[in-house]
Amino acid sequence: MDREKLAESVAGTASELRMQLAHITAASQVLERLADGERAHAYLAVVNQSICRMLRIVGRMELMSRLTDEDEIRQFPSPVDLGPWTLELSRRIQGVLQRAHVTLRYEGPKILLANVDEPLVRQMLLELICTVAMPEHEISLTLTQCDDNACFTVRGTALSPDQADWEGDETRRWEIPLARRIAQLHGGSLVEEYAAEGGVTLAATLPIRLHGPSSQLDTPRVAYRPGGFDPVLIALSNLLPSESFLPEELN
Repeated sequence: MDREKLAESVAGTASELRMQLAHITAASQVLERLADGERAHAYLAVVNQSICRMLRIVGRMELMSRLTDEDEIRQFPSPVDLGPWTLELSRRIQGVLQRAHVTLRYEGPKILLANVDEPLVRQMLLELICTVAMPEHEISLTLTQCDDNACFTVRGTALSPDQADWEGDETRRWEIPLARRIAQLHGGSLVEEYAAEGGVTLAATLPIRLHGPSSQLDTPRVAYRPGGFDPVLIALSNLLPSESFLPEELN
C-alpha cells in the first residue's frame, strides 16, 4: 500500500473511531445526570479519562495521515503574535499539569509575530511537553527570537529514545516524530539534547516569514472535534490521575 492510500485508510479509521467516541461521550454525559454518590462519580472519572486518551490517539492518527511529504506551511494572511499566545497556552498547560504535581515555568517576549499554522504549533508544543513532563518534576518552556526564527525550547526529564522503555505506552513513540514533522513543514527543525542524568532539551525553530507571497496549506484540514473536552486536557491525559476527570472537576 502506497503512502497516499495508507493515509486515506488511517484517516477513515480515525473518523469511524471518532463517531464511536461521540456515542460514548454522549452516554457518559447522560449517566452523569443520573449518577448518585462518590463511587458512581469515580467510575465516570475513569470513563472520561479513557475517552480523553482515545481522543488523543485518534487526533494523532488524523495528524499523521494529514502531514505528508507534499505538505508545506507557507504564508498565512495574518501573522500570529506568539508572545501572548504562548503565555496563554502555558497557563492552560500549567493549570492541567498541576493535577499531576508538575510545575511549568514559562519565559518569553511580549510580542513575536510569525506566520504559523496555529493549531499545529499548539500540537507541536503539547507533544514536546508530553515528552519531558513527569509527576513531581519541574519543566520549562522558553520562547525566543533567533535571527529570523521563533525558537521554542522545552527542558525537563526524559530518556533518549534508545534508552527509553516504551512498553505499556506505545504512543510515546509518536511524540518527537510528530513534533519534528510539524516543525519541518514550517521550514524549521527540532533538535534533541539528552544528558546522562536524564535531563533533556528540545529546541524547535520555526521561520517567522512575515513577508512574501500569501498562500495557505493546501491539504484539507481535519475538523478537530474534542467532544466537549479541553484539547490541552486531552493531550496531557496520560499524565493525569483519574480524579482529574471527575464530573465536578470537568465542569
